[in-house]
Amino acid sequence: MTAPEEALGSFEAKWTGVHPELALALRFLPEPGKARERSFALIGFELEDAAFRIVEDHVAGAKLHWWAEELVRAQAGKPRHPLTAALVPQAGEPAAAWDAVIAGAVAVREAQPAASVAALLEGYQVLYAPLADVEAALFPGVAAPAAGEAASLSRALRQAADLAGTLQRGHLPLPLDLLARHQLQRGQLSEPSPARAAALRDLLRQLVGRMKAVPLDGLSLARVAVLAADTARARRAARATDPAAALRADSARVTPGTAWKLWRSARRRG
Repeated sequence: MTAPEEALGSFEAKWTGVHPELALALRFLPEPGKARERSFALIGFELEDAAFRIVEDHVAGAKLHWWAEELVRAQAGKPRHPLTAALVPQAGEPAAAWDAVIAGAVAVREAQPAASVAALLEGYQVLYAPLADVEAALFPGVAAPAAGEAASLSRALRQAADLAGTLQRGHLPLPLDLLARHQLQRGQLSEPSPARAAALRDLLRQLVGRMKAVPLDGLSLARVAVLAADTARARRAARATDPAAALRADSARVTPGTAWKLWRSARRRG
């Protein structure tokens, strides 16, 4: 195995570790274009990591700065990283598209608490809408609005599943109207309680409603896999006594229903 292949394997292992359903999606991707689709998804995952997971601002800033420079080099045909090397710029790709993605990643780190579920998702769209624009330019058949909506919904679910970590990183995973409705303070979200469970159920039901409305035909197979798996997880957690614990326990589960949706989507695309 060459050094670039080893590097790609390392990134892919980290990606599928967070989204186990993606290991299944990779099996359905046709070989022509598979490397490009995987590379795009892995770059998006690395930018998400800087936007949402890294606690220290200077570390996240350095990572985003590096990727910004690397993406400029890739646009000029001089990539240094094995992921960007697989993304040959497309004629329809907006020149400043990646700049908007990097700016969105910076902006979500500085986001204030959202007033409602709609506002929460709009806040995530600051990153995911420009990322979806790039995806649609690179891959014909992808609808940017559907891709951005699917990614934002999955992010909302993951922020809720990792309540303690999300709070530690300075983000509020539930909107203020749900906290007020269930008489919760921000500091009370770290510990299980009937009020926290009820607030999470409200959030999950709203997310499921929007997830079901996303047209799968406008999504890449990777996004179909994540959306299908996350919809099933959100439904199950909404029925649980402790939704947060249910989401954590369910994070590695990929159901036959998810596999079925993925297979049907792949078959329709030939």
